[in-house]
Amino acid sequence: MPRTTEAWQFQTKKDWILNGLRHDILEGRYPPGARLITRQIAQDYGTSEIPVREALNQLQQEGLIRTEPHVGAVTAPLSAADLRELFEVRMALEGLAVRLAAPRLTDANLDEARDINRRLQGAVERGDAAGELNRCNRAFHERIYAGCNNGRLLELLKNLWDHSGRYPAPLTGNDPSTWASIQEHDAILDALSARDAALAERLTLDHKARSMDRIVKRVEQREGPVPPS
Repeated sequence: MPRTTEAWQFQTKKDWILNGLRHDILEGRYPPGARLITRQIAQDYGTSEIPVREALNQLQQEGLIRTEPHVGAVTAPLSAADLRELFEVRMALEGLAVRLAAPRLTDANLDEARDINRRLQGAVERGDAAGELNRCNRAFHERIYAGCNNGRLLELLKNLWDHSGRYPAPLTGNDPSTWASIQEHDAILDALSARDAALAERLTLDHKARSMDRIVKRVEQREGPVPPS
């Protein structure tokens, strides 16, 4: 059964199952290459196999699973090439979000983002787990992007952030790259405080490019180098 939702919260059984499976895949409960057996999922959710097949078809369209001959549905593998594609799209959209948000963010909004960055620094100093560091990191960026006042853009970014969660975490502990990220956050906030949208966008893109390089290297250590796009 899904760990975070109840059936009554959804209009259809397909939506209920879809939400539960998507959540479990993005959280790593179904690791890359894991089989998704329709009959077993139907038993787990107490439904027929029809809404399960509908949910699996939707997940395939989202790129989270694929169908392999003689095997059936499996969770999609994670590759450095896929990660690079994901980050290239993220960088374009996150740069746009910062540019749109820059003239709209209030001093109170920026103070909230600074508070989140200070929480991130405190989490690093305490030696908190990577999960907490990356929740703070995501909250920092989302606080800024919320100022873009574009619901469609924010929904696209949420989807991309969710998919990124299947890869190694960008912040991993008390190391130089994590402290560099915190300092880069401060520089972005300084540019936004000065209402310099172009500088804030450039700093954000540089920040994201460095994050992508770190994560791609971790994935490459497992599967070999990714060809340049």
